Amino acid sequence: MLITEYESISIELQELSKTIPLYWGAVQNNNTDAKLNLFHIKSKQQLETKIIDFDEKDKNYFRRRWFLWQCAKVDEFLFYQQHNIRKNPNLKDKNWDIEFNNNAELRFDVKSTIVPKKLRSTFTIADEEKIINFYYNNQSKGVRNHLQNRLFIVHHSFYKPERSLFLRCHWDLKVKAYQHFYNLLQTDVNFISYKTVIAKCIFIFEHKNNRFSYTII
Repeated sequence: MLITEYESISIELQELSKTIPLYWGAVQNNNTDAKLNLFHIKSKQQLETKIIDFDEKDKNYFRRRWFLWQCAKVDEFLFYQQHNIRKNPNLKDKNWDIEFNNNAELRFDVKSTIVPKKLRSTFTIADEEKIINFYYNNQSKGVRNHLQNRLFIVHHSFYKPERSLFLRCHWDLKVKAYQHFYNLLQTDVNFISYKTVIAKCIFIFEHKNNRFSYTII
């Protein structure tokens, strides 16, 4: 992603966050994904043209999937714009998205997500390990199944759950969060171990008093 692309898509995504369906319409799956090569679609307008003949269930699936994919691309961009963070030059490599300090042991897949529903009612940041274990244990068994180091960008609104879509596009706050994570990495980060890999959560919060924050424990 180039800076010009970021400047355009970041604004578009903030606007789309108000209209993107809250639910997939179906569990994310390979069969539905096979109906459309989503990764060649550059804009919401182009997407709507491609899905015009789909039923509403599949339309909502692809609207949400495209939105989340674009948000994930911006998250990666905000990381690798920083000093000593590089993106994976091989776009087809599913093992990692970004690398810190030219260190192969600090290569991470970046996953943007929310607090799992089963943990939401009693959620505190002390649940970090539960969240990480949940997403590794319940990841797709299809083409998206990989075991690698991960940074989970966890979006949670204490105001309204659906506001997580807006939080995914709070780019100014995310820049600060990602810079802070990089600074922590120069000293010490308490990574969570899962089998043979490591992971960490970067929490992006909206509070009930119209305040926004990030937390890295």
